[in-house]
This record gives sequence, structure tokens and C-alpha cells, in this order.
Amino acid sequence: MLSDEVLEKVIARLTRKWEQGNTYVLEQIGKSIKEIGTLSPSKAQQLGQIIKYGGDYDKITKKLAEITNLNVKDIEKIFEEVAKSDYNFSKQFYDYRGKKFIPYDENQVLKKQVKALTNEATKQYIELTKTKALGFTIKDPVTKKEIFKPLKKAYIEAMDTAILNVAQGKTTFDQEMYKQIKELADSGLKTFTYGDRTMRVDSAIRMQMRGALRNLHNETQQLVGKDYDADGVEISVHMNPAPDHALVQGRQFTTNKYDENGELVEKGEFEKFQSDEDAKSYDGTLFTAKFDGHDRRSISEYNCYHYVFAIVLGVNKPEYSNEQLQKIIDDNNKGFEFEGKHYTNYEGTQLQRAIETEIRKAKDEQISARAAGINENIITAQKKITTLTNKYKELTKASGLSDEIKRARVSGYKRVKVGK
Repeated sequence: MLSDEVLEKVIARLTRKWEQGNTYVLEQIGKSIKEIGTLSPSKAQQLGQIIKYGGDYDKITKKLAEITNLNVKDIEKIFEEVAKSDYNFSKQFYDYRGKKFIPYDENQVLKKQVKALTNEATKQYIELTKTKALGFTIKDPVTKKEIFKPLKKAYIEAMDTAILNVAQGKTTFDQEMYKQIKELADSGLKTFTYGDRTMRVDSAIRMQMRGALRNLHNETQQLVGKDYDADGVEISVHMNPAPDHALVQGRQFTTNKYDENGELVEKGEFEKFQSDEDAKSYDGTLFTAKFDGHDRRSISEYNCYHYVFAIVLGVNKPEYSNEQLQKIIDDNNKGFEFEGKHYTNYEGTQLQRAIETEIRKAKDEQISARAAGINENIITAQKKITTLTNKYKELTKASGLSDEIKRARVSGYKRVKVGK
């Protein structure tokens, strides 16, 4: 069974490549803008046509296709690695039931299911990362609403803006391209997720892969659990959980009981919980259908980080005692004070993620500004990076939370010295 920390690391193997892809696109646009800005209007027009309809855009699409293909191979390795780890965790229950435990490499039924789930995850990943799905969100100057511009359209419009501003003089060029670069960097390379919703492609992949790995885990647990006659489940545990899942994590629940014909005899407590009904854990703790006046979220669905393990009730004690689970809740609620406001540890982690996102945006702006040679952007972005990084350090010190500043790393970023 892989820990949440290990799962985050394997997912990072996929997102890191797209963070590099985002940097590559911004750098290529910045370099093209810089080259156009050094020419006379007529030469800029000629070069712009070559850049827009020649090799530069093709370089970008080729690079992004390479990243997609590399990640497809990694997805296959990661899924098998996770499936093996989860399956080996189940051996103790096969032994208890006196059933033969078939090694993963020989378990053709399990391998077939893992292959099908891997193929589905790969298909979803390719849909997210195909060139036609990628682009930037830009604020409309009239409506002030963000609109999605496909990658090629955003690229061509950036070049057209650069060519136009060359004709209007150097000062205008720097001022106008400052706005252009900042908009692209603030957006970052995005993709469609659900309907017309867009998200940074690295974040979308992180969310999609977490969901796919969670689905892999839950589906394979159901398969092997049925094989060794599991009669319950245990919910995984992580630090600083969301309020509606803080009490339920680490608990064991009964599952549905069926007769020999496959007819439902008794509804399990876990199924009641998932169906927004009152439910009791194996130790008798009652969980009401509502949390804080609202419907609670189901476990291990949507953006929940919890996993569900098939178990044989009574064979092993829960991984965490009631005292340990309560301490996690108490520590979370105790929280900390920051900038005159009280935060729970969970709220602190959300604030960390928000600052990390802003740091990445500022680094993207600095990278593209360096590529374009626009000093005003470089200085502004670097000052913002420094301010946000200092705030992050102060937050981490005040909260005692793990320092996850590495999440704000951006490939190609190099700190530059600026005056006070």
C-alpha cells in the first residue's frame, strides 16, 4: 500500500514534464517577441509571417507531443506499481481466509482489470493534453471576462501585437508587450476539464491522475476483496483533513451482504455513508447524514484524497487508534494565527497552495520577460516572487506546516538581482 506522500511523488513525475512544457511555450513566445522588437517595421512584418506560419509554432507542438508520449509510458508503469503495492497489502486477508494468494504477475484477472483502467486513464490524459485542447485564458478588454484562446490563436495574436507595436515605436512596444506577456504568464498553459471549465494543464493532470489512481485502487480492492470474502472497509488517513471527513478517516465499516444468488441481504454501513444516510462505523460511532447543516461529501470521490481498503473485520486493528485520530483533529483545529487571523491547519494548507500558485505565475512572467528582453516585466515579476516567497516562509513558520515550497518550482526560472 503506497502512502499519500509516495503517490504525490509519482504524480509529480507526470506534472513536472508539463510544468517544463508551460515554460517552453512561454519562452518561445518571449524569444519571438524579442526578435521582432529589434527589427524595422518592414523586417518585423516579414519575420512575423515566418514565425507565425513556419517552424516556431511547429517546434512548440512537437515539444508538447513529446511530453504527452513520455507521460503515457510513465502512466503504464505507475499504474502497475500502485496495483502491485495494493494487491500485496491484501495477502494477509488471503492467508486469514486460507485462500491461495496468486502472485500479481500470475493473476491474469487482476492484470486484465488493471490494463483496462490504465487504458481509460491514458485516454483521458491524452484528451486533456492534445494540442487543440490547450490554450490561454485572456481577459476581454471590453467585458472584462476571461475568455479561452486556443494555443495557436493566442500565439498568432501575440506575434501580431508585437508587429503592430514595432510600427508604433520602441516605447509603445515595451509597454504593450508587457501587458501581453503578463496575461499569458498569469494564465499559464491551460486545458479544458469539464464542459467549458479550464485549468492550468499541470494542475488538471494532477487532479485527473489522482482521480484515476484512486479509481484504480478502489476497483482493484473491490475485485480482490470479493475474492477473499472481505466483509468491511477501512478508510485511509492523512494529516489536516477537510472538516467533513476528519471524523470518518481511519474508521472501519461493514459492507453489503449478499446471498448465494447475489441478492442483497443487508445494506452495509459504508454504503449507507456513501448514500448520505446515517451510518455507524464498526466500533459503533454514529455518522449523521448531514455535516454542519449540509450534505457531506462521499469518501474517495471527486477531489477527496482518501482511499478505501477492503478488509476482513476483526482480523486486524485499525491502523490508527481513536486517540491518534482525535489528536489529528485537535491539532488541525488548534491551528495558528497569521496576519491577525486564525486558521485551522487545513485552511493553512489551502493558503499554502494559493501562494504557491501565485509564485508559479510570477516565475512564468519572469521567464517569458527574460526571453523577450523586457526589463520592466523582469523587475516587477522578481519583486513579486520575493514578496510571495517571504510571505510563504512566514506562513510556514507561524503554522508549523510542512514546507512545500518545492511545489512552486518552475523549470527555467533563474533569480535575478533587482534594486530595492
